[in-house]
Amino acid sequence: MAIRLVLVDDHRLFREGLRALIASQPDLQLAGEASHAQEAYAVVDSAQPDLVVLDIALPPSSGVTVAREVLRRQPRQKILALSMYIDEEHVAPALEAGVLGYAGKDLSVPELFSAIRAVARGDSYLAPTISRTVLDDYLRLRKDGHAHDTPLRALTQREREVFDLAVRGLSNQDISAQLCISKRTVETHRGRIMRKLHVHSATDLVRLAARHGLLDA
Repeated sequence: MAIRLVLVDDHRLFREGLRALIASQPDLQLAGEASHAQEAYAVVDSAQPDLVVLDIALPPSSGVTVAREVLRRQPRQKILALSMYIDEEHVAPALEAGVLGYAGKDLSVPELFSAIRAVARGDSYLAPTISRTVLDDYLRLRKDGHAHDTPLRALTQREREVFDLAVRGLSNQDISAQLCISKRTVETHRGRIMRKLHVHSATDLVRLAARHGLLDA
């Protein structure tokens, strides 16, 4: 039986290329595609794929946010993160969100297919260029509270997601749609974020993010 995939990536050309490659493999079948978060949720809910291949750099939110929401809806869903970013600062949050594998877009085609098949059968996968030792150290530091020593450490996971979207200029309504929560809940999170970070406006949030190099995180 073919492995049914859903591909989530905002670059149309990349999706078209990967679609053609998948079509060349008799044991792989593309069950759906999405270019943004809301489309991804709908396609995954409808297609019920064996595997979601997910771009981590997925504007306007992030692939990590999408992974969390997909797994909230479908806790047994297998996800392979696929990204041009393969440093521990991107890999660690993705693994913590629940993705089973993390591959770089610099993989060869055979290596990518190996990653897809491994994660589809329930095995973990980490791109060869990612140091397991470095990643383990980074995760340990995050757990101990020494990595990313910024004011954002005071935020909960959901508050951090709201913060990330807010500093990208999304409205409360847009954030509500991205995170699948009510607009009132977004407003509540915003209020808590403001109090915890001791800021008074959206502009202050952006300035804080810029000071700590978080706008492109």
